[in-house]
Amino acid sequence: MTFETLGTRSSRRAEERERRRKRRRRMSFIGAGLALLLLAVITVVLVTSGGDGHKTVRAPVRTQRTVLLQLKAADGTAAASALLAHDPASQEGVVVLVPQQVLANVPGGGSLPFTRALQTAGVTGSRSALADLMGVTIDGSWVLDGATMAQLVDQLGGLRLTVDAPVVSGRSVLLQPGPQQLSGAQAVLFMTYLGPKEQEQTRLTRVQAVIDAVVSVLPAKVDTLLGSLAGGSESTLSTANLAALLEGLKSDDSANNLQYRALPVIPVAAGNDDIRFRIDAAADRSLVDDVLAQSIPPGSRTEGNRVLVLNGVGTPGLGQKVRDKLVPAGFVFVGSRNAPSFGYLTTQVLVAEGNTTGGELGARVAKALGLPGSSVQSSTQIGTIADVVVIVGKDFSGK
Repeated sequence: MTFETLGTRSSRRAEERERRRKRRRRMSFIGAGLALLLLAVITVVLVTSGGDGHKTVRAPVRTQRTVLLQLKAADGTAAASALLAHDPASQEGVVVLVPQQVLANVPGGGSLPFTRALQTAGVTGSRSALADLMGVTIDGSWVLDGATMAQLVDQLGGLRLTVDAPVVSGRSVLLQPGPQQLSGAQAVLFMTYLGPKEQEQTRLTRVQAVIDAVVSVLPAKVDTLLGSLAGGSESTLSTANLAALLEGLKSDDSANNLQYRALPVIPVAAGNDDIRFRIDAAADRSLVDDVLAQSIPPGSRTEGNRVLVLNGVGTPGLGQKVRDKLVPAGFVFVGSRNAPSFGYLTTQVLVAEGNTTGGELGARVAKALGLPGSSVQSSTQIGTIADVVVIVGKDFSGK
């Protein structure tokens, strides 16, 4: 199922956005022949000569930038998550809203609801979990606690929002429904609220409303605003780079070139009253192809390059370190967990016995991890979820 999300502006604005998208698509079809010709010219021109006289074709430059925005709850979980993306070349932006209970492989934590990735694996692990789940490159993270998010909204003068339902706590009504100006604390309360019988779609709609309202009132220069925030704002991007991305989203929004999409998911039985989802792989692929195609990492859609990591020494964080070497090398990280026992002195790269290409595949994994070729071994215990299993030993430095 794909969550539908509602904008905070009028339906007329949404219709105008769609009309503009359709016009752009018509223009792209009209110019398809010219575009192909131009691409051929660029491919010929963008070459460099090596010292041996051979020509090396340069890969197209990626201009889209992505950041995972998360609102951190008091217990360390993510109260809200959204992937922000902006492409200054095409002047288009997208915000992908992430359901809290979608299951993701968290480095060092196994399969968990995504809301717990931040609590379990920290900022980097949470970002990696979503990147692997969606099959995209995420350049950085921006995490705000509730007080700092409220401070951000207050510095923007509050937000004009339409509260869609009474926000209650026990018998107390904290926010009445209807259009109104919300303070920072009220905006945080609204975006994280989910009533007793409400669906996750409703919360995503509220998260979208707050993000959309924030983007629309951002100042021309965002770096000053970011620099004024308290210690509850943590970004792995530089202030200048984060400000540039946010300023780009504001420009996209002003030009009606900012889309809001929800990560497509399918409900699964959790064995209790909790609601869980798994990603709808086909719909996710379509979403990524539509709005995040530039951010598809090399090798992510190649068959036969899935790697499972087993921690053979018990040291926390090894799964993340291995993942950070595998993904840039073009492998698909399918998760990490503890090995059946600890005490492995050397790291082993296991490939399926009888696989004629296993040796070559294992050698490439070993090279990516800085391991000797002797670390590659055949095994009958590979299973079906991965093509290679790495058991991390004490000799793995992660550097």
